[in-house]
Amino acid sequence: MGCIVGLGLSGGAPALRAATFETADSAAAISLVDDITTPRSGGSSRADTVPRDGKGTADRVGADARRREAKSPCAEADAACRQALQVLREDGLASIDLDIRVRGRAGNDYPCECRLEGETFQPRRFASTTMTWKATGVCHKPLYFEDLNMERYGHGYGCLADPFVSAAHFFVTLPVLPYKAGVELPWECIYPLGYYRPGSCAPWTCPAVPISPRGFAVEAATITGLVFLLP
Repeated sequence: MGCIVGLGLSGGAPALRAATFETADSAAAISLVDDITTPRSGGSSRADTVPRDGKGTADRVGADARRREAKSPCAEADAACRQALQVLREDGLASIDLDIRVRGRAGNDYPCECRLEGETFQPRRFASTTMTWKATGVCHKPLYFEDLNMERYGHGYGCLADPFVSAAHFFVTLPVLPYKAGVELPWECIYPLGYYRPGSCAPWTCPAVPISPRGFAVEAATITGLVFLLP
């Protein structure tokens, strides 16, 4: 593309003429533009009304740009986008409000409140039901060294005395272990019936010593056997 600019005189006033041409496949198109000055009656020209600093030309260019933006179908969307970006840039931590109160107008910003007033309270009328408790089939083997108050009900003597009490309970139970094995045979199933249920306020209990002839017989046989076995 090329451009030829020439300055001439027309009726005593300077005239700016421009010629542009393009070449494509050995074909040329030439157009002449006379946009700045044209002769007017009375010897005046358009150049007389244009300031020498070019401010009028800049105003016309700006007006043309604004008209093109107004005609653009995305002008409103672009303006809204710029406004949203400006709001996003101005948003900071200082603008965060911790107030959770509901604000606005009822029915418009939040649903209206529907109060139940003037009604007589009617209790629920459920059918009578009977709750029966059935013991589970859980069982375990005999617990010969069990500390009933501490292990089942959580009764203790304090964090400092509990270890010594537990050790004494173990060593006292060890000599009568054959007697306990005779009362409750090692292969029997013991059911947790008769104890307080978990969570119940269980009192401090002192279990009674069971009287069992079989226990006495097992204890006597054990002592007799140890006497003959140990030198």
